[in-house]
Amino acid sequence: MQNKRHPKCRAFPATSPDHAWLPQSRTNPSQTAHFPLIHTQFLGDNLNHFRPTGAIRCHLDVGLSWFLILLLLGCVHSSFPSMYGEITSPNYPQGYPNNVEETWEISVPEGFGIHLYFIHLDIEPSENCEYDNVQVMVGDIVEKKLCGRQSGRSHRRPLEEKYFYSNYLKLLFKSDFSNQQRYTGFAAYYRAVDINECQESTETVCSHFCNNYIGGYFCSCPPEYFLHPDNHTCGVNCSGGLFTDIQGMISSPGFPSPYPENTRCEYKVQLEHGFEVVIHFQEDFDVEEYGDGSCSDSLTIKAGTRTFGPFCGKSPPNPSVIETGSNEADIIFQTDSGGENTGWKVRYYGDAIQCPVQVISNSILDPQQEKYVFRDVVNVTCVEGYEIVKDQKTLRSFISTCQGDGTWKNMHFQCQLVNCGEPDPIDNGNVFSNTTTYGSEITYNCSDEYYALTLPAGEDGTYSCSSYGYWVNSRGNKELPICTPVCGVHQSDKSGRIFGGTRAKPGQFPWMIQFTDIELGGGSLISDRWVLTAAHVVNKKIFPTMFGGVMKFFPNTNLQSQEKRLQAKKIIIHPLYQDNEDTEGQSNFDNDIALVQLTKKVKLGSCISPICLPRRGLAPVVNEVATIAGWGKTEKRESAVNLQFASISLSSMDKCKKATGGKGYFTPNMLCAGSDVGKDSCNGDSGGPLMFTDPQDSSKMYMAGIVSWGPRDCGTYGLYTKVDNYLDWIEETIAAVEREEQEEVETQVVCE
Repeated sequence: MQNKRHPKCRAFPATSPDHAWLPQSRTNPSQTAHFPLIHTQFLGDNLNHFRPTGAIRCHLDVGLSWFLILLLLGCVHSSFPSMYGEITSPNYPQGYPNNVEETWEISVPEGFGIHLYFIHLDIEPSENCEYDNVQVMVGDIVEKKLCGRQSGRSHRRPLEEKYFYSNYLKLLFKSDFSNQQRYTGFAAYYRAVDINECQESTETVCSHFCNNYIGGYFCSCPPEYFLHPDNHTCGVNCSGGLFTDIQGMISSPGFPSPYPENTRCEYKVQLEHGFEVVIHFQEDFDVEEYGDGSCSDSLTIKAGTRTFGPFCGKSPPNPSVIETGSNEADIIFQTDSGGENTGWKVRYYGDAIQCPVQVISNSILDPQQEKYVFRDVVNVTCVEGYEIVKDQKTLRSFISTCQGDGTWKNMHFQCQLVNCGEPDPIDNGNVFSNTTTYGSEITYNCSDEYYALTLPAGEDGTYSCSSYGYWVNSRGNKELPICTPVCGVHQSDKSGRIFGGTRAKPGQFPWMIQFTDIELGGGSLISDRWVLTAAHVVNKKIFPTMFGGVMKFFPNTNLQSQEKRLQAKKIIIHPLYQDNEDTEGQSNFDNDIALVQLTKKVKLGSCISPICLPRRGLAPVVNEVATIAGWGKTEKRESAVNLQFASISLSSMDKCKKATGGKGYFTPNMLCAGSDVGKDSCNGDSGGPLMFTDPQDSSKMYMAGIVSWGPRDCGTYGLYTKVDNYLDWIEETIAAVEREEQEEVETQVVCE
């Protein structure tokens, strides 16, 4: 069969390689065209056939007309990429034009290299081929740069040839602005050559077995290995192992033989909740590491939020025992692509999870142990001074159990400092506290000189916050001190001994109580709520009118300051007092004594405060000077406007009998006092006090008697109820009444 050629294709001798030519073209630097070329397969001396291919993409600077013509070349077949082809310079072999630059891109299928060879080379020579040249480029690297004139000795042997491992390269032809001779250019062939990647690659393409085929290769693995998704490396399927026994052994694949490369092994140890996994590394440990000590292969243990490792090297980790603190542990072994290391082996076992030796702060555990493990039960007690507050209730202890996660049950409880709270106030007293927690101290004291702190012997009013949550004194008692009224405090006046009495000064007798009912009378304040008077003053009266802290008497009580008016709650007359007369008309004033309880407590001050009762065994003696005071009849008028006082002496009972002419009843419950110079108590003074200076404290006064009765004519001697004989009755009566009272008592302020 005879080959036919295109009418514009030039024939070559039979000894030349087959060529397929494009029509000659003129170039225009401003245009670039991409078009297929016609190639033939080199078949030796035979020109049996032409094989059109489309393996080259050619970039030409051409005129617009040629560009349109080339698009219409229907005789050219294009396939991309191709296995072989031919490349010639522009106008080859007629001579290439000046100022031309042309690029060819050659590509063959993946898995093939490119065998490029030149069969003709006639390019203007120059030093380093600076003028005209053809360049072979792989990527951005110029692999060859050719110029000059070369002719082969045989048309069968190429002038220049080279094998490129790349499946893509470029040819770049350039000519300068002038040539003094005609140079025909170049002609080159290329063909795709299969690459034996298994032998020719500079890198290891397969980790185990490499299998080459035309146009590529594939990797395979030995038995029990699998090919990774990268299709290059083999690994061992060593993951997915689950260990649930309480103890066991785990090792690297093939231990003690070298472990496989490019492998990731994951082993999971999962024990019963409440036990922690303990890992014990065996002596044989060999995991590849880099020269700087960093790990190329690694063994890592993960347990909960904790990570141990990575470990590598020639010796096991130190310490060789790892307590993970979790009932689950993941052992991860990862290797790279090389090495002949033998691996590792560990023993694991379950140990009961330990709980801290303290459940909560400031507490003590019972029983006491060096360590506590899963399911241990303890009694947690707060140390002294601490307590647990739960739902507004306080606890001293609670039960806790060591749980499977290594924590104690009820850890949300807290032993916090006992708080005694603000100390309770006391009447007429002060207390101040900076802190109120366990160990804090406070001190009680009374607000002023009219009150004194009543304390057990040895106490000073200091209280501390106890571990039980209340304030206690040094003896551990929580009973609060009491500010009791100070009796007998007054402003003395030593110039008061004036015949017939003299006006008292404010505060001189602050215990004086004025009764202003039908008959004027007096009384004495003996505490902040009790008045002592004569029975006949309050007999048959339910709510007597009383004033305290006053210096004047007003027949019209509306003129008196109402703030000083006192209201009686209860009147208690001595049970042996007899309100009757005998057949001769003589009154019996024996047991002439009564107590009046006030509705409100009186706030003591300079104008009102109590007088002292006599101490037991303290009795005045005859001729001892006493003081009397009152608003009763004077030598000039029926009653005194201002409070008067006078000094008299204690006398024998005989003088009183003589003054009364022997009329009346005289008993041991009475005292006789007076003078022969007109100083005496009189009408309107009944119920008032007979006062003496305390021999142990001259700044205080006590009442030894109560103005009771006397002769019709005042100014001599009078009889007084002997208070000392009634101390038991007074104390017992007051205690009994106050014991029955439950409600709080208000306080009345009398002094401004």
